Amino acid sequence: MDKDSKKDLIADAALACFLSTGYGGTSVDDIVKASGMSKGGIYWHFKSKEEIFLYLLQKWLNETERTLQAQLTGNKSAVEKLASLKEQFLEKINEPVSAIIYEFNLQAKDEAVLKKLRALLNDSKRKAIFKDYILLAIRKGEFRPLDAEAAADVLISIFEGLGLQWFIQKKDKKTFERTANMALDFFLNGVLTK
Repeated sequence: MDKDSKKDLIADAALACFLSTGYGGTSVDDIVKASGMSKGGIYWHFKSKEEIFLYLLQKWLNETERTLQAQLTGNKSAVEKLASLKEQFLEKINEPVSAIIYEFNLQAKDEAVLKKLRALLNDSKRKAIFKDYILLAIRKGEFRPLDAEAAADVLISIFEGLGLQWFIQKKDKKTFERTANMALDFFLNGVLTK
């Protein structure tokens, strides 16, 4: 197994632990047990639990960007693209990484670690992908003229806020789906041309 595969194995095991017991409730020993690797093997690839989390976050951001790109491009209407993205989001709701990011941000004490977290989030292309989607919808006359950057922030907030809500409340999937549908309806009612 190559170095990146081992890092991915560790990150995937860490994610399972974080989702089960939270970031703060997960120890490196828990990650050792879940990954099947030795503690030395984990420390060979990562210096700390924080470093594992930041690697996991980068993986999640890359995957999210690929998903957004795939769902928000093509010939479908703006509404169909967003509906398709929502379905993709609902399929992965049991992995609300945004909630773990929030927890990590609250618990991290080292300013250098927090700086890395903010840099990863600020360098993410998620906002640019949403903004491009919105600008295209405006040019095609599907969305009214509006501040595309602010609207991109709203969409990110909707999806990440719903993920956080799911993580905290663990509502049943039908209730959560109704909430997601209503959130997107509110967004679309505000941006669609009449």
